[in-house]
Amino acid sequence: MLFITQLALSIVVGVVALRRPTWAFGAVLVAASLLPFEVVRTAVGTSWQPATTFALAIVIVDCVRDPRGIGRVVAQHLVVCAMLGTFLVIAFATSWFTGRAGDLGTLVLQLLGPALLFLWVRSRGADGADFPTRAARLLVLIGSAQAALVLAVWAGAVPQPWLSTLEGLRWWGTDAGRMVGTFDHPLIAALWMSAAVPLTASLRTAWMRVAAPVLLIVGIALTGSRFALLVAVVAVAVMILRARGGVFAKAGAAALASIGAVGFLASEASMTVTERFADDGGSSSARLKTVGLAVERWADTMLVGKGFGASEQVTRNALIGTTFENPFLMFSIDFGLFATLLFFGALVSLALRGASGNTTGARGARLGSLLVLASILGFNSLSANAPTGVLVFVLLALVPPPSGRAPHVGPFPDDLVRSTRPATVPR
Repeated sequence: MLFITQLALSIVVGVVALRRPTWAFGAVLVAASLLPFEVVRTAVGTSWQPATTFALAIVIVDCVRDPRGIGRVVAQHLVVCAMLGTFLVIAFATSWFTGRAGDLGTLVLQLLGPALLFLWVRSRGADGADFPTRAARLLVLIGSAQAALVLAVWAGAVPQPWLSTLEGLRWWGTDAGRMVGTFDHPLIAALWMSAAVPLTASLRTAWMRVAAPVLLIVGIALTGSRFALLVAVVAVAVMILRARGGVFAKAGAAALASIGAVGFLASEASMTVTERFADDGGSSSARLKTVGLAVERWADTMLVGKGFGASEQVTRNALIGTTFENPFLMFSIDFGLFATLLFFGALVSLALRGASGNTTGARGARLGSLLVLASILGFNSLSANAPTGVLVFVLLALVPPPSGRAPHVGPFPDDLVRSTRPATVPR
């Protein structure tokens, strides 16, 4: 009954997307960040995360309304779409014919659903130049809310959400001190917050562009994710260098940021992450072993993989004590090295291509997508039931496309009004 309700709600979200795309997009992001997979599975009794069904409903309804809109995006990214389509066909076929069809739901959650959402976000960006900016601000709002929640849980002001579910997960017994917000793993929470840092460039006022990164960095540190913290610091440094203003203004901002960083490292809130810099429990050495193991296996999986999830069996047989913790290595075993190169080549191409200053993109999206693509290579990001694929493909959709296009006039009156507004570069 709950799943039927979820499907009905998904249809409602799809219909709302026709006139209020930002609301529907927000529903997808909130569902992805608020409802961990295990909570949905135990409470609703299904492996279909609401963010996935919402995204699929939005795309299906939009294709019925204006199939040419999605078609134009596919034509604009024909080579990349061909690469992603070939990879998905290989991934699903490999998993099906190797007897691992039970894991196909994760492929829909992580790859197929988010890829279709990418097409929809790009088509909406063509309809109205302000949609990417609003979408970026939604991501900042969700990331900042997660950071505030993480800080409140750490301070003991509010209880940990989904605690009963978290206590049943494998990592909880050894890393219960790391904050997770409403996610089910600290690395996922850190990824979402670090992705929001460069997008703060799209905020309206200067004080918000300063306060939001500070809050996000504190939240990231409380998750204990070292790489996400480094990514956030790099994002802030790049934002300072690229900001408008003279050399002295940028030097002053860099000095203030450095003073703030020193003060933060001396505070109690930084202990979670600084302790992991001092002792990572052998995590780095285990990752090096898995790289060597993957290289040994590439000769057997150059063209044909072993099916989704086979990489975990490989590491268990090797008695390493951990998984590959890298989606590139895992996909190369699961789906073959050729298909994996197609997939990640497509993602990197989407992040790097684009016209500077294009009005149909969001400020900070290119930097955010590149940093997130680097971050996901450090854990089982795209190989587990977690809202990673949604974040990756949404960021890529917000990157300015290769060339500007005239706004598309849709069949509804508000589309006509929106399409006649002059395009302006988001401040």
